[in-house]
Amino acid sequence: MDPLTIFTLIEKGIAVAEVLIKAGQNAGPAFQALRDLITGAKTGTVTEEEIFKTEALLDKLIADFNADLPPV
Repeated sequence: MDPLTIFTLIEKGIAVAEVLIKAGQNAGPAFQALRDLITGAKTGTVTEEEIFKTEALLDKLIADFNADLPPV
């Protein structure tokens, strides 16, 4: 797997986690996804599918964060 792709995704994950933390939201899923990605990269077992899943999760976390609040 291309290291630049992994580094870019790690950078994105850190940015998502920062936004969630600053807003008082749970950043745990972002950190877990990054931990899994880094572990896979270190052991040489990360797959393209895992990269896509990680990016999809990070995109979902930020989309959920940006979603409109429900009516009061």
